[in-house]
Amino acid sequence: MPALVAACAATACSRPAGETAAGSSPSPPGAALDPSRPLPSPIPEVVARVNGQPIRIGQILPVARGELVKVKVADRDARRPAVLRQALQRYIDRELLLQEAIARGVQADTRALDWAYDQARREHPDEAAWNEHLAEQGFDQASFKAELRVQHTVSTLLAQEAGGLDVSDAEVREAYDADPSAWIVEGDEPPSFEDVKDRIRATLRHQKRGRAADTLLRELRSKARIELLL
Repeated sequence: MPALVAACAATACSRPAGETAAGSSPSPPGAALDPSRPLPSPIPEVVARVNGQPIRIGQILPVARGELVKVKVADRDARRPAVLRQALQRYIDRELLLQEAIARGVQADTRALDWAYDQARREHPDEAAWNEHLAEQGFDQASFKAELRVQHTVSTLLAQEAGGLDVSDAEVREAYDADPSAWIVEGDEPPSFEDVKDRIRATLRHQKRGRAADTLLRELRSKARIELLL
């Protein structure tokens, strides 16, 4: 499965546990409480609203499942409330970015979407196995394609914010010269510049998009109406 269930991984939306959608006004009741506090019973169908747009529990479950599988089985029940709330915060950030992208008329590249879908599907050529795999993640084919479109739309927005994510040769060289040993993968000797320049460029591009996302999200949160219900 591609990084689709980590809905905000591609948008640099993760925050420390317990941090809320800072800047929303007013802060929702309970926003500063321990994220590990018991979940409401029953869990509401709508777990948040972002500028009036509802976020439903079914939308955040795929993200939460991806995190829970990393937790020891014995600890999952205790960790579930915090994991669900962290997934919700990531989804809120994703929703803020999507709303901004739509407002700006940003669209995902159709060819990139088709390629991403084909890459995911390649691992499951059998139709029944593919549908079963999607269902395990909380998707069907239609919702999977919709999620891919959202992620690519948000990524396009962030690329625009980061000036196309261009990283100059001078920036790459500067990052290497600052500390060649930072790029060691094996052994004790720093690698040559030629051996790691592509990795450095990719790292700088990722950092640049992350900074652009953080700046934009701070602005969007400061203006957003966010209601937490979980």
